[in-house]
Amino acid sequence: MNSLFLLPKTLAFAPNPSSSSSSKPNSHSSSATGIPITSSSRRGNPLKPSLLEQTPLLSVIGLSCALSLHPAVADAIRPQIPSVYPCEDVDSYYNGVSVLEGAALMKKLNSIVSPHQSLTYRAVWDALKILDAVDVENPEASSEIIEIYSLRAVPKSLAGKPEGWNNKFQNFPLSYLAAMTSLFVTGEHLWPRSYGLRDGTSLTDLHNIRPADVNVNSSRRNKYYGECVSVSTHCSRPANNEAASDTETDKERWAPPRQVRGDIARSLMYMAVSYGFQQPDGRLPLLLSDSPNIEKHEMGLLSTLLQWNKLDPPSRMEQLRNDRICKLYQHNRNPFIDHPEYANFIWKNVTSSNLTAQHPNLKAGINEFHYDNEGKNHNEFIEILPSPSANAAELKLILYNGSTGRMYKSLSREGKQIFNVNIDASGYLIYAANTTLRSGPADGLALVSVSANGPGKGIESNDVMVQESDESLVDDSLGMTGQEIGKFEWRRCKGAATPGKTNV
Repeated sequence: MNSLFLLPKTLAFAPNPSSSSSSKPNSHSSSATGIPITSSSRRGNPLKPSLLEQTPLLSVIGLSCALSLHPAVADAIRPQIPSVYPCEDVDSYYNGVSVLEGAALMKKLNSIVSPHQSLTYRAVWDALKILDAVDVENPEASSEIIEIYSLRAVPKSLAGKPEGWNNKFQNFPLSYLAAMTSLFVTGEHLWPRSYGLRDGTSLTDLHNIRPADVNVNSSRRNKYYGECVSVSTHCSRPANNEAASDTETDKERWAPPRQVRGDIARSLMYMAVSYGFQQPDGRLPLLLSDSPNIEKHEMGLLSTLLQWNKLDPPSRMEQLRNDRICKLYQHNRNPFIDHPEYANFIWKNVTSSNLTAQHPNLKAGINEFHYDNEGKNHNEFIEILPSPSANAAELKLILYNGSTGRMYKSLSREGKQIFNVNIDASGYLIYAANTTLRSGPADGLALVSVSANGPGKGIESNDVMVQESDESLVDDSLGMTGQEIGKFEWRRCKGAATPGKTNV
């Protein structure tokens, strides 16, 4: 008889990328402008282990005699080769994109993501229960979903009920809904229908739809996204009694929870790319601008969305959602989740600034930190300064014992509650983390890529030539200062610690 053997898959990881470190005291840094994170190109793929996966091999042995198999039996033992969609190979999916900017980049992305599977309303309903499940690792078994504006976990079973999510129009008879499909809403359309969504493809695009509490959804209506202006006398915080506490709204603007502001920004950018060109029936394309206009299909606020895209990089939940839309449903991807930097190359055309003048591969650096030598751990913090082209989601702070080389703490951008993020007057994002630091004679800090295997491995730390002492106050720090980019140097800031702000 036939014996079938399926060889196991094996994984091989790429060599550890370069990393660099800083130690204190004596405090060390790999360069005068901070710790560089290298990248092979201006717009390289995120640094992560590459998986070299061997194709399963089917071996048929032990054929002792000639057998005539019934076709049904032959089909049963024939190896099932799973369907693979182009979007599942993320690297090749964006072939030809890396050298483009502006309108050319937008047009190329449109040709990649616009052709995709159009879903029925019922399929969208079912998909949301997987895509927005509370348990992102095992969504089928999860009994709850997350509402986009309240961030509450609610049972999937509440879908369509008066107290539940996605219940707009759900109490109408199916016969009526069949005749009124243009009114059928299976969730919150982040890009509102009134801003140009007309056909089934744009109305049921999963990248634009999230579960939402019906009362919060009604409060948002079709307001464009933005934060209340400082002089507004009509700003409500939270935006609705059932919305998350950090939401806000006025007569025109709507600001979702900070945790999902980047998610929503990237969803709108996707819509502007996927449907951002003249439609076949002559309808106007979808556009992003700072002057929202329903008649012109211009949604916004663009400048705010670009800022949210920086402040809130893609989380694991958002990345898994993108992967599942690709593999299970529409078979396309949101390019701004895979490459958040594309937003600036299209709408702002931001290039690397003079921050990288001293080192051509500089991506981010440790900019300031404070430790208490008396062991009281008062006001201790670390501050990092990424360049405009850096993806903060790729960075990880490693705190390590310099004598043993062992890590005692790791901080990453995934832990959003750890970092406070601010934008200084020049437009730089500054990430500050309040955390206790050990102050042994060789203890140190390292800023590495998320795939690095150990802090500063193979890199020699450099003494920054300053240190704090037992006389240091809680408002002291060590920081990078200077009058000219590329000539900054470390100095002791007495009573002038500025976590989250530009060093004076």
